[in-house]
Formats: sequence, structure tokens, C-alpha cells
Amino acid sequence: MKKLLLSIAAASLAAVSCTPKQEKTTGINYAYMDTTARPGDDFAKYATAHWAEYNPQPKEYPSWGAFEKLGEENTYNLAALIQDIASRKNKKGTIEQKIGDLYNMVMDSVRLNAEGAAPLKAHLAELDGIDSREALLKYCATEHSDLMFRMGVGPDDKDADNNIVSIGQGGLTLGVRDYYLSVDPETVKFREATKEHMKNLFVLAGFPEEEAVAKTARIWEIETELAEAHYTKEKRRIPEENYHKVTVEELNEMCAPFDWNTYLKDYRYDKTTEVDLKQPEPVVKGCQMLMSLPLEDLKSLCQWGIINGCTMLLSDEFTQEMQDYNNKVYGTEEMTPRWKRAVGMVDNTMSDAVGQMYVKKYFPKEAKKEMLELVGNLQKALGERFKAQEWMTDETKKLALEKLNAFTVKIGYPDKWDDLSGLVIDPEKPLYENMRKAYEFLWNLDYEKHYNKPVDKTEWLMSPQTVNAYYSKSTNEICFPAAILQPPFFNVNADAAANYGAIGVVIGHEMTHGFDSRGRLYTKEGNLENWWTEEDETAFKKPCDAMVNYFNGLWVIPDELHANGVLTLEENIADHGGLNVAYNAFQTWQEKHGRLKDVDGFTPEQRFFLSYANVWAGSATPEILRYYTMIDVHSVSFLRVNGGLAQCDYWYDAFDIQPGDALYVAPENRVKVW
Repeated sequence: MKKLLLSIAAASLAAVSCTPKQEKTTGINYAYMDTTARPGDDFAKYATAHWAEYNPQPKEYPSWGAFEKLGEENTYNLAALIQDIASRKNKKGTIEQKIGDLYNMVMDSVRLNAEGAAPLKAHLAELDGIDSREALLKYCATEHSDLMFRMGVGPDDKDADNNIVSIGQGGLTLGVRDYYLSVDPETVKFREATKEHMKNLFVLAGFPEEEAVAKTARIWEIETELAEAHYTKEKRRIPEENYHKVTVEELNEMCAPFDWNTYLKDYRYDKTTEVDLKQPEPVVKGCQMLMSLPLEDLKSLCQWGIINGCTMLLSDEFTQEMQDYNNKVYGTEEMTPRWKRAVGMVDNTMSDAVGQMYVKKYFPKEAKKEMLELVGNLQKALGERFKAQEWMTDETKKLALEKLNAFTVKIGYPDKWDDLSGLVIDPEKPLYENMRKAYEFLWNLDYEKHYNKPVDKTEWLMSPQTVNAYYSKSTNEICFPAAILQPPFFNVNADAAANYGAIGVVIGHEMTHGFDSRGRLYTKEGNLENWWTEEDETAFKKPCDAMVNYFNGLWVIPDELHANGVLTLEENIADHGGLNVAYNAFQTWQEKHGRLKDVDGFTPEQRFFLSYANVWAGSATPEILRYYTMIDVHSVSFLRVNGGLAQCDYWYDAFDIQPGDALYVAPENRVKVW
């Protein structure tokens, strides 16, 4: 442990050491390139073929790219902070005590193995005395454990200033109906592996093998029946199809004999008069099943929910079973080291406390200043693209510009943090029990912030230590946490070509989400309200349909699996817009500051696209590629390069792409959304 602490500390010090003022670099590692490949045939290969050789995929990861690599580096930075605290004796009740004790409890494998399944069995025993359907539903409500649907609080899609209780489809272990209904051989293998995993966990939890087999079979029958009522992934992307405000009285009539008045009261949503019933049919089906299934079936579902949610809080038997399952379905080969799991658990449980420490040590103030300039330039560039759209009427252009100019921009970290003083971490009690209490505390914290309250538009939806970015439709905001403002996304020592091609495209991507196939349906205030003319809507849908058809024709796995152009449409539009907007902003920057020099035989325009490709460099197992294609709204990484650039006129000019090149698309057939 001491050696690990020292190595992490050294890595972290290297990451934050002061760098003297220096000439800007290209920010591009040319060693990653395969210059024997033709850029017009496979740009991902041309730009990043050797990336994996210099950045080998760790065996614990099913996919490995710039996001994961930066996330891994971030884990080391967080570990340096957390392990330092955990090595000291901290005053009881302080945030340091809570961080240190939680980390040390996760690390204490001897204690966890000695406890075995005992903490879980104590939890499951709470169900033994339940002898009626009403008592079980009350238990589920007070535990905030929904068996057949999902319930929560968030901004009202049509009244964005106020929060509302939303109820939507749920109750599926695998989340997506296709995993239950598809007869594709690979999906069947995934399904069978999940059943085996479910049975194994029941056995580890103390159930006899025969009973575990029976429970697994019955749960799968129930979930499959429920899956048939679920909306498809594609239907869930249509906002108007997933918003239905109803009164509680109407909800009771739809779901009778299920008693929503009692359930909401037990859930502590007792002041609720209206809800957003996201997907009515599957919720109604779930309520009918709750009222018709035998009590023992409902208990089995509840038991499974408890067991499935706690595997990382128990002995090595449980974590090994989880790893064996991951190896089968995602293609991983090794377990995530315990210290990383411990860091992750602390971060997830006390993210604001960890975030405060993180930004204090690792976030340079100059990054925020440069980002604000970048965002401003991208905003102007997108506005100019709106004005230039010949298919767009002046009326819709005006409203689009108003929405763009109304963006709230969040960079780095929030101005206020959650108060975690009420969180209790008691090292005398098992890790399992501590985390149950922690989940309850965090649920109550969320409840106090949101239930029956107006929307707090200053709230961040990601922690500053998260390597990601987002656009929120309901608040019309773009957010770039501190952790993503590092190479290869953002480099204060790199030239503008590199930064505009990387973080610039990320910024443009998030901005474009406000005007993609879903985001465009929300006003500048964040309300679901179609502000487009019928003429503009018709014109917009044509390139969207072309984008869908184009990506539907791309291979994720050659001769085996195509991309899903419908599921990934919004993200593909955002990539498309992000590239065009960032490129335009980069050219405006060059007009103002002077054209950058050619370096190492590459023009600044070429370096822009090389930088973009480096953001999506990586490798992945076939298993995870299938999984992503089934559930993810993003195209897989290499298609975000080859598929995205094939629709970008500027890329053709930069690399002289010609007819006959494999990626070539004739100008009249290129998709032009933004």
C-alpha cells in the first residue's frame, strides 16, 4: 500500500508541475499515425492506427480510448487525495473521517470475506415477515425500490421552471427490451449468461441451488412479459411520445386496482397532485402485474433487486462472480483493482466533497478563462451557420439565435456544494450497512433539493471530476467539468488547431444538441414546445433521414453488425454540427490572430482534423461493440471519425479527398444539417 501511495503521489505531482511559458505545440503525437494508410479510405486508421500500441488496453476495460485513459489518470489523481486522507487519523464526524473510513472499509478484504453474505442476509430477512401484497408494496415504497417502473423527480418538460414527479418504464435487469425479445445468437448468449449470473448470485446469497434456479426462471418470465410492453429504444427518443401529464386521480383510474395515493404517500411524494407518466403502457402493465402476480413472485423480484445492487459491497465471492459475468458478456479479462473500486465508491458517495478537493489541487484558473473565450467563439460560429441556412425561414432563424444566445455556460466547477455533514460513516458497522445508510442519505438530499421545489438552474448535473460534458434541454445549458479540460481535449500549451479540433468540437457538439432532432423541440426556456414552422420542420427532417440511412449502412463489426442510425441520430447530428462549427470558429481565430504555420508537413487545417481523430482513438472488444450498438445513443468511436468526417466538406478540402476514396461521398449526397 505504501509503495502504491508513493507511486500515485509521484504521478500526480508530475501532472500538476508548473510548466514555464513555452511556444505552443501541435498537441499531436505523430507516432500514432499510419501514414501508409490513405486518409480518404480510413481516416481513423491514418490518424490513430498506432494509438493502441502506445496506449495498450488494460485487461479490466472492455473499451479503451481517450475518455477512458483520461478517466484512469483522473482516478490516480483522486486516489492521491483520498489515500492521503485515509492514511491519517481524522476527527469523528468530519468529511475527512467519512472519506478515510469508507475507503479503508472497501480496502479491508479480510473483514469483508469474514462477514461473507451475512450483511446481505440480514437485509433479505426484512422480507421474511411480509405476508401481504400491501405490506410488500409499502416496503418497496419506503425503500424507494420500484419493482415494475421507475420513479423520480426532475424538471417538467412543459414547465421547465418547476420539478415534477415522473414515472416511467422500468423493472428490467438488462434495461432494454431487445435483450429479452431478440433471437439474434449473440443476444441469446448474453441473455443466457445473465440468467446463469442471476442464479449464481442467489446461491451466494444463501438460497439452495434448486430454489435459485426456480427463482431465476420465474424472474426471467416476468421480466420478459414486462419487456413486451416497453417502448423501443427508438420510440423513447421522441419527446412528445414520452410526456403525458396526468392527475393522480387519472393515474389511479388507469392503473386500478393499484393504489397510487397510498404508494406515493409511502414514497414521501404525498404532496403530489400531477405526474409526468413518461411511458403509460409499460407503467400500466407493471401496475397490473404488481396486483396479479403471486406474493412469492413479488418477493423474488424484490430479493433480486437487493442482491443485484450490492455485489461490490460484500466478499470476494460476490465480486469474483460479477467479474466472471463481465468477462463473458463484455470481453474483459481482469477485475478492477480494489483500490480503484474504493476510490470510485468514495467519489460516488461524496462527489461534492471530493470535487472541492479536486478542483483546488488540479484545476488551473487559466483553463477557465481560455474556455470562456473558446465557448464565445463557438457560439458566434454556430449563430453564423444559422444565418447562412438557405432552407431556414427568418422566423425560425430568429428563435434559434435567441435560444443560442440564452445558453447558460458552466465551466470547471459549481459555485455551491452539497452539504454532507449529515452523512454518517461508522467503521464499527459493515460496509454494506454503511452504504445502505449512505444511499438513504443521498436520496433524502435529492428529495430536499427537488421535490415540490422550483428547478435550481445553478445546480450541476455532473461532478467537476467527471471526464465528460453535457447539454441540458430543460435548463438550456452547456457544462464542461474541470476533468475534461485536460489533454487530449484541452491543452493550454497546444496551438489553436489542436484545441479547436478537440475541445472545440466537444463544445460545438454540446451546443448543437440544443438544435438536434430532439433538442430543437425545446424552447430557450427549456420547455417542450415546437417553435419551428412546418416548412422548416420538413426541410430539417430531410437531412436527418439521410443521416439515419448513411449510418445504417456502416459496419460496426464487418459483415456482422451494422450501426443503428435511428438510435444514434442526435449524437451524429451533434458530431456533425460540432465539427463544422469548431472549424468555422478556428478559421475566424486565424483571421484574427494570423494563420498558423504548417508544422511537420501538416497544415493547421489538417492538424485540426488529426486532433479530432485523436479524441476518438481507441480499442474495444467485440462484445462491448455489440453492447454499445444495442443500447448506446452514440456511434462507436471509429465511426465518429470516419462517419462524421465523410459528411464534412472541410475535411475533403484539407486532405484532398477524391472520388474513388473509400470514404468519399459526392457533394450532393453529403448530409448538411448544421
